[in-house]
Amino acid sequence: MLKRQCLAFAFIINCILVLGSPGDRLPKFKECVKRCDILTCGNSQGFNNPSKQELRNWKKEQLKEGLFQELPLDWSLQLLGWECFPNCDYQCQRLVTEDRRAKGEKVLQFHGKWPFIRVFGIQEFFSTVFSIANFVPNYRGYRMLRRNYRYEQVKGNTEIVNLLWGYLIISLVSLGAWTFSAIFHLRDTWTREKLDYYFAGATVLSGFYGIFCRVFRLHQIKNNTKRRLFAIFLICCYIGHITRLTLNWSYTYNMQANVLCGFLQNIGWTYQSLNSFVYQSETKRGSANALHRDFANPEVNWTLLPIVLVTSVCFGMSFELLDFAPLGDLLDAHAIWHFVTIWPAYYWYPYMIKDINYNIKQSKLK
Repeated sequence: MLKRQCLAFAFIINCILVLGSPGDRLPKFKECVKRCDILTCGNSQGFNNPSKQELRNWKKEQLKEGLFQELPLDWSLQLLGWECFPNCDYQCQRLVTEDRRAKGEKVLQFHGKWPFIRVFGIQEFFSTVFSIANFVPNYRGYRMLRRNYRYEQVKGNTEIVNLLWGYLIISLVSLGAWTFSAIFHLRDTWTREKLDYYFAGATVLSGFYGIFCRVFRLHQIKNNTKRRLFAIFLICCYIGHITRLTLNWSYTYNMQANVLCGFLQNIGWTYQSLNSFVYQSETKRGSANALHRDFANPEVNWTLLPIVLVTSVCFGMSFELLDFAPLGDLLDAHAIWHFVTIWPAYYWYPYMIKDINYNIKQSKLK
């Protein structure tokens, strides 16, 4: 769920990275990829054929050194969708990186990514593991919301059901987003990247729908028409968004759209949190003249949890700014960011339920 809070920032970083990386432009890397493709893939990319003597030397070196993995690929690589030429690209990234390290030179990125070491064929091991780990609290939250949704349905609390339905959408879309995040990090392909971005956009819009309904009380029966029209509007926006990206992919446009929705979301959660804090403070003490005392009162300060969670995720996003070559060729800043978003999801869904119980059912904040 927390993924939507930081997607806007991630899109900015990705937009910068995908424009090209210095590793891609290294003549040694280009020559390595060409040689590997000709020797092991049958020149699948249509490179200019080397001279007979040069080809003979390449084959001798391949026979002696075994620089490139030949077909068939290991079953673990085939299972994750690795093919011959992408495997050549990966091997050359590793060869060039090790050579640069041996010479004391800086590690470079390739195709906007660091040259990770594969683990069981997994391209970005820790990003994959942490994406799966993010799935767990969101699934837990989904079950929690579904249980409350069914309970309120039986009780006939239509307005609560309306709000919980919006929150259920958030959890379901988040589950899809983290699923495709894991699939994308398993093995980076253009199709998987697009699916990751499509679900990322869906998480932003679903989160915007949820907080918009809460702040503007669209869950109330009298606002049924407004809520439905707003949902239709967002669905149309999403269809238009996907159509725009399909016809003319643009990282810049993608970033701008998600930055706008993400920013509005955070404003909404901050407003709702502060509004609830003031109300609970007045309810517990009968006045709001000593708000500072309630910051230490657990019966009141729980309402500030969204601000704490959003702040913590923003802190995690700072790792993207402090991007660094992966530790042990496995753990990079992006993976750490995924790690930081795990724990907030454990607290966000219980907050949603508590907000309903204390700020809607038993209060005038309707």
